[in-house]
Amino acid sequence: MRLALAVSSVVAALLTSTLYPATVHTVGQGESIAEALLRARPGDTVYLTGREYHENLVVNVPITLTGDELPLIRGGYQGNVIHVTAPGTVLKGLHISEAGTRLTKDMACVLVEADGVTVKDSMVTEALHGIYVKAGNSVQIVGNHIEGRLDLIEADRGNGIHLWNSSNNRVHRNEIFNVRDGIYFSFAHSTRITENRIHNARYGLHYMYSNNNSFIHNRFESNVAGAALMYSEDIVFERNVFARCRGFRAYGILLQSISRAEARSNLVLDNSRGIFMNNSDSCRFENNDVVDNDLAIQLNGGCDDNLFVRNNFINNLSELLLDVSDRETKWADDAGGNHWSHYKGYDLDRDGIGDVPFDIQNVFQVVESQVPEVRFYLLSPAAEVLQAAERALPILNLGDARDPKPLMQAVVNKEVPWQQASSSRFSPSPLWAVFFLALALLPTTALLRLGTQKR
Repeated sequence: MRLALAVSSVVAALLTSTLYPATVHTVGQGESIAEALLRARPGDTVYLTGREYHENLVVNVPITLTGDELPLIRGGYQGNVIHVTAPGTVLKGLHISEAGTRLTKDMACVLVEADGVTVKDSMVTEALHGIYVKAGNSVQIVGNHIEGRLDLIEADRGNGIHLWNSSNNRVHRNEIFNVRDGIYFSFAHSTRITENRIHNARYGLHYMYSNNNSFIHNRFESNVAGAALMYSEDIVFERNVFARCRGFRAYGILLQSISRAEARSNLVLDNSRGIFMNNSDSCRFENNDVVDNDLAIQLNGGCDDNLFVRNNFINNLSELLLDVSDRETKWADDAGGNHWSHYKGYDLDRDGIGDVPFDIQNVFQVVESQVPEVRFYLLSPAAEVLQAAERALPILNLGDARDPKPLMQAVVNKEVPWQQASSSRFSPSPLWAVFFLALALLPTTALLRLGTQKR
C-alpha cells in the first residue's frame, strides 16, 4: 500500500511537470536560491553558478537543484539547511553544510519528508544528521560524501543517514564518517544498502524494528560496532567487510533479538568480538571468513536454531564464549561443518572432514565464561599448561558446543571481499618505523649510561 502511494505521488509530480515547459532558473553569486524556488514550477531546474550561498531552504515544488562544481549552501548552524517536502525532488552535485545542533528537533543538512526524492553526488559537512528521511518512501541516496563534526562529543552528534518510518529506499556508494551512527534504521523496511563505506563512527549500521532489508558489498571498518541489529527480522548480509572494530564494547556484528538473518560471504576481520548474538533465532551464517578476532563468536541466552556452516574460523584468539548451554546451535549440515584453524584432528578416510568432532570451546574458554577476568592470562604460560593438562587428562566438562564435521581445509569462499579489506589497511612508513625504533632504544640507552656512570 505504501509503495503504491509513493509511486502515485511521483507519477502525479511527473504528470504535473508535463503541463508546463521545463525552465532552468540560474542563480548566480549573491542571488537568492529561495527566490528562484518561488518562481519554479514542477519539473524545473534551479542551477547554481556561484560558489557559496548562505540560506536555509524549503523545497516544496518538485524540481532539480544542482550547480557547477559543488556549490556550497551554508545553513549557519540554524535548523535544517535543505528541507524537502515535494515528491520527486532531485538534489544533485551540491555541498550542503552547517546544520543546526538540536538533536531533539531532528536537524539535518538534508531533511526529506516526501516520496521519490533523490540526493546524489553531493558533499555533506558540518552535519548534525547528514540526510534524514522522515516518513518518505522510495528515496535514492547515492554517491554522497557525509562527514560529521569532530568538535561535538559522540553523544551529541547525529547520524550520517537516518531512516525513520520509511520503506523501499536505496542507499548506494556513500562514504560516511565522524558521525554517531553511519546509517540508522528505525521502522524502515524493504531497503537495499549497497557499496557504502562507513568508518570512524559509533555503529556503522544501527538498526531498530526494521524488516526485509539487504546489505550487500559494504565496508564497515574502525567503528565501535560494524553493525548493531536489534528487534528485526528477515535481514540479508552478503559480501560485506566488518573490520577493525576495537574496544571493550566493540563488535564486528551484533545481533540482538533478531530472527531469520542470513549472513553469506562476509569478512569479519580483526575485531574485539567478531559475532555477538543474544536472543536471536533461526539465523544462518554460511561461507563467511572470521579471521584474527580476539573472540570469534559470543552466544548469549535465547539463541535457538541458528546454523553455522562452511565458515572459516582462522587465527582467532578464542573461538566461542557461551553464557548458557549450547544445544540449539547447529555447527554442521549434511555437507559438512566449518573450518577451524585450531582443530588438531585427523582425516584417515580422506574425505575432507575430520574423523573426530571439534570441541569449539577449550578449557580456558570455559573458565573464561564463568570468570571473564582470566582473559588477561589468555596467552600466558599458565593458560597453555592448563590446556595441555586438559588434553592429557580430560576431567572437565567443556560444554556441548561441538562441530561434528570439521573441515580439514579452509573453504574457498570466492565472494568474500578480501581485496576490499586489504585496500584500506594502514601502510606503514619507514620514517614511522625509525621513530618507534628510536623510542624503543631510549630506555636501553638510558640504562647503559647509568651503568657507565656508576662504574
